[in-house]
Amino acid sequence: MGFESIIAKINSLPPFPESVIKLEEAFRSGEPNMKTIVSIIEGDPLLTSGILAKVNAPVFGLKNHIVSVMQAVTLFGLNTVRALALKASMERNFEIDMSPYGISNEKFSKISAMQNALTFQWYMGIDVTKAKIMIPLAFIMETGKVIIAKELTESSYGDMFRDALVQSNSIGATEDDFAGTTSAQISALLFKHWHFEEVFTEIMENVEKEEGINAEIKDMVLALKAIRAAINVKEQLSDSSIEAGATIVEQMGCDRIRFVHAARRVREKYE
Repeated sequence: MGFESIIAKINSLPPFPESVIKLEEAFRSGEPNMKTIVSIIEGDPLLTSGILAKVNAPVFGLKNHIVSVMQAVTLFGLNTVRALALKASMERNFEIDMSPYGISNEKFSKISAMQNALTFQWYMGIDVTKAKIMIPLAFIMETGKVIIAKELTESSYGDMFRDALVQSNSIGATEDDFAGTTSAQISALLFKHWHFEEVFTEIMENVEKEEGINAEIKDMVLALKAIRAAINVKEQLSDSSIEAGATIVEQMGCDRIRFVHAARRVREKYE
């Protein structure tokens, strides 16, 4: 396994369906119309079923079954439904097995949902405009881990990686040791391959940097760092991981208490 093998896998992935391309164009053009978004999604039965399957999954804990795209948009909002559409379409191209990370596929989905929920609960109160970028990105930012997990499984290094991850203080460093790159960088490559918004790619390319981050995206990069510190494959909103996230929030010049309270609300919801 290695970086060249990962690049080959990414380059071999098919383009996104026309429905998702239209969906992204609608979001890039400005504030999208709800009826337009619903119409685009409903025009693709596979996309519709993928979104409905995700919103009705146990991870969201809904009491009532969602039976239409309009219901999903009304309940979750346009930005989260956009993220669900992207995630459902991305997962069509992968056979997912997250066991090298020591978690089940269901746990991986829950982590993504929690990251999305914390972004919404916390960052909407920081910057509404940037939150419209952050909310969908938070839901799909860990997709690179799917590629690394697949590489590890195919190369029989899965058990060795899992053991190393338990002992390591850095998920990214462990990924780099085994794959020659990190899942954040792979996510950036995936987003570029599928022609996502350039800002998605740029944020993921910088999310593990300590310096030299473009000032225009620095707040969003640091915000994602805080989310990833609080919720990741090793810890999900433990007292220590929330504290780690809050420390990054302080570096942003933001109120750590607001972040901690949002994190605890999300923890209560998913416990």
